[in-house]
Amino acid sequence: MAIHAGFIKKQYAVTALLLALVYAGVLLCSGFSKAPRKLVSENASDSLYAGSASCMKCHKAIYDSFAGTAHYLTSRPAAPAFIKGSVEKGQNQFSFNQFINVKMEKKDSSFFQTVYINGEASRSESMDIVVGSGRKGQTFLYWKENALFQLPISYYVPAKSWCNSPGFPADMPRFTRNVSGRCLECHGSRAFIETYERTDYFDKNSIVYGVDCERCHGPSANHVVFHNANPEEKTASYILQKKNLGRQQNLDLCALCHSGIRNAIKPPFSYQAGDKLAEFSLPRYSEDSTATLDVHGNQYGLMRASKCFKILLKNCTKPSLIARSRFLRKPIGSALIFSKACMALAMILLIRSKGNCMMIRITSTTIFTISITKAISLAMGSPNLSSIL
Repeated sequence: MAIHAGFIKKQYAVTALLLALVYAGVLLCSGFSKAPRKLVSENASDSLYAGSASCMKCHKAIYDSFAGTAHYLTSRPAAPAFIKGSVEKGQNQFSFNQFINVKMEKKDSSFFQTVYINGEASRSESMDIVVGSGRKGQTFLYWKENALFQLPISYYVPAKSWCNSPGFPADMPRFTRNVSGRCLECHGSRAFIETYERTDYFDKNSIVYGVDCERCHGPSANHVVFHNANPEEKTASYILQKKNLGRQQNLDLCALCHSGIRNAIKPPFSYQAGDKLAEFSLPRYSEDSTATLDVHGNQYGLMRASKCFKILLKNCTKPSLIARSRFLRKPIGSALIFSKACMALAMILLIRSKGNCMMIRITSTTIFTISITKAISLAMGSPNLSSIL
C-alpha cells in the first residue's frame, strides 16, 4: 500500500510539473508572438472633423436640444453626472449568493466594482466608461491597457437596482467579456482601432463618446471653415443633410445600429451617412423572416415586417398612382418628390389614426388633404411636425 501511494503521489507530481511547464510555455510563446501594436484609424481622416461643439455657434438651439437625447448620451467617461446607480452603503451591492457579492464603490474620484467572497475583497476593476443614456439601463466598461472589457454588474433604471450584466453567468462575476469596435461604433462616433488576434485595441484619446452631430451629418470641418468665412451664405455647404438622402439611405443610417447583430464586411467606423450599408455589413438573420426579431435589438427588422411599412412602401412607389397624380404637374414635381411627400402624408394619417395603419388609404387625391408645401416640408425633414399636423 505504501509503495502504491508513493507511486500515485509521484504521478500527481509529474502531472503538475508538466502542466506548469505547458502553462509557462504558453505565456512565453504568447510574449514572443505579440507584435508591437500601432493604432490606426478605420474611418475618415481626423482633420475632416470639427466636433459637435463647433455646431453651437450657428445651431445653438438644435445643439442644446440634441445634447439631452439618448443618442448623444449613449456613452460617456464614468462620472457622477452619468452614473445612475447609487454607490451609497445599502444601495450599492449585487449578491450572486450568500458567499459572493459585488459592491459598487467610490474611491477618491474614481468608481469601482469590487468582488467580495466571504466578506474579503477578491478583485476590483474601475468603472471607466458608462454605456447607456440611463433611460432604461446602463452597463460599464474597464480598460486593460488599450483593450476594453465589460464589467459584471449593470444598472436597470426602471427597477432602480443593480443587476447582472446581460448574458453573464448567474452564479459568479465575470470580467473577461471583450468589447469590440462594433460596440463603440453604435455607442460612439469615432475611434482609432487596431485588431490583433480577435481583440480590438483603441487609442483612448481618439474616442468620441455618444452619437454626435457628425455621426449623421458627416465630417464638418470644411463646412465650419466655409461658413465662418462666409457668414452671409445661408445655403448649407460641405455638409450632409437628411433631405438629400434617399429613403433607403435614411433607413440604412438607422439600420447600422438598430437592425440586430450584423456580419461585418469592413472595419468599424468605415460606414458613413449616405453609404450603402450592405457594402459594410450584412444582417445575421433573414430579412424576410420575423422569427428572430426582437424589439430591443432589431427595431429596423420589426418596422420592415409591419403592415404599415409594407402598405406605405407599396402605395408610395406605385407607378400608376404617380402617373395619375396632379402633384407631378407642379413645376417642382418628380417621382422622387412625390414618393417622399406621399410617405410624409401617410405618416400624418398614421398619427391621426392613432397607429391604425389599416385606416391609411393612399390615392391620387389623398396627397392634397394637406397642402403640397407642407407635405414637401415634412418630406424634406421639417423639424416642426406640430406645425404641419
